[in-house]
Amino acid sequence: MDSRGLRIAVTPAAGLRLQWEARSAETGWGFPDDWYHPAIDAICEAALAAGDLWAPGERLGRERAALGASLGETLADVDVLTDLVPSVPAESLRRAVSLGWADRTIAPPAAVVDPLTGLASPDYLETRLGEIYASAEARGATVSSEHALVVVRIDLLGRTGLVRSLPMVMSADVLRTVFAAGQTLALLSDRVAVVLAPRNDLLFRQAALLHDLIVERTVGDRTSAGRPEVWVEMLPSTLESAKLVVGDLAR
Repeated sequence: MDSRGLRIAVTPAAGLRLQWEARSAETGWGFPDDWYHPAIDAICEAALAAGDLWAPGERLGRERAALGASLGETLADVDVLTDLVPSVPAESLRRAVSLGWADRTIAPPAAVVDPLTGLASPDYLETRLGEIYASAEARGATVSSEHALVVVRIDLLGRTGLVRSLPMVMSADVLRTVFAAGQTLALLSDRVAVVLAPRNDLLFRQAALLHDLIVERTVGDRTSAGRPEVWVEMLPSTLESAKLVVGDLAR
């Protein structure tokens, strides 16, 4: 019923989608907040009408690959649907989903490095965060105890054009000097960069050194409008929360 007490009809396809989603949650689908995609509605409608499942199956496979789901996870979720509707040609649907997943996986990747600073893209940082959270979960560990973000925010007030870009270019060079042991260095915006680094006894000292060296390179020169901010940002308990933190930092 809606807020006025009126009964709202649920179509058979919508009912099937709700059953599929609930069963996926029960079986441990790893991306519950991102489970739904319009391709699912198309698959449900085709499944109940004995329609063509190939096109929506391919589309769902591409979307699952873009989400970061493995092929095994993706097919296990599709199997939930074929268990619910035994008349669905399971192997055909699995092939369509697999093809879509593979097409997305081998597609030319988006640029992972900013050409001006040499720092990684936000998408690459998100990928690395996903790997770190998955590893921690597998080991029963907490990411917040093992990793943190070192954040650099540059004051660019009133700067335009090349002059606006120079502070971060110079700061990126300092980042590579201080964090030279394979840490992930990423550019979130033209004034914010982060380092995904292991938490250890040196981290806060490295952050302080980073601040001092960036000040030495930029403040008082034509490159910067003010002193930079550098701090250590603790990572939250879940990957989804970490993505929100990164989004907030980029603003």
